[in-house]
Amino acid sequence: MPGMSKVMLRLRDLQTGDGFTREFPDVDAATTWLADRPRFNECLGVVFEGLTREDNDRMRAAMRPLDDEERASMNRLDAAEAEAKAKRAEERRKEAEASEKAQRDAAKGADPNRPMELEYRYDREELLKTDKFDDRPITAEAIEAVKAWVAERMEWVADRGQTVGQAKVVVYPNDVPKGKERASSGTFIPVTAPPKGQN
Repeated sequence: MPGMSKVMLRLRDLQTGDGFTREFPDVDAATTWLADRPRFNECLGVVFEGLTREDNDRMRAAMRPLDDEERASMNRLDAAEAEAKAKRAEERRKEAEASEKAQRDAAKGADPNRPMELEYRYDREELLKTDKFDDRPITAEAIEAVKAWVAERMEWVADRGQTVGQAKVVVYPNDVPKGKERASSGTFIPVTAPPKGQN
């Protein structure tokens, strides 16, 4: 039919595993090619969507089935790809483990009075450390400083009917260095305040 869109098929060479594409002027041309598909050319799908369901079904139905040799090659390639994918996943897992161990070891040897970032949420009672490798306890002084910091920001947004939904505050958990404040910095996200009587 005049004006029909071009069709681009995504293919794979079943002997080498190489992927490639082939463009056809219309669905009829693609359907004819698929019916007499060259050996060891596997069709993986259409590159650009936009075809009707009927056209897709017609091309799929017309495609020459894989013969035994082609199917064996496909299974060999799929198995090799699965093995390579599993190997890459294992390498990433090992890299992540090594990185986590290095960060955990570094945290153990770091200054015990270094700043600690704590997260506050309006729907949660306890404060949580944002650094999962920080094994220091959250001191009462740190908790008090975060609550005071959050309370001050609540006053800033109260007249807009808002409250502090989430805040991340950097505090000194133990000794406060000279010239510094216990809560040294922070960020917060305001949200609509819940009705009175609800947390």
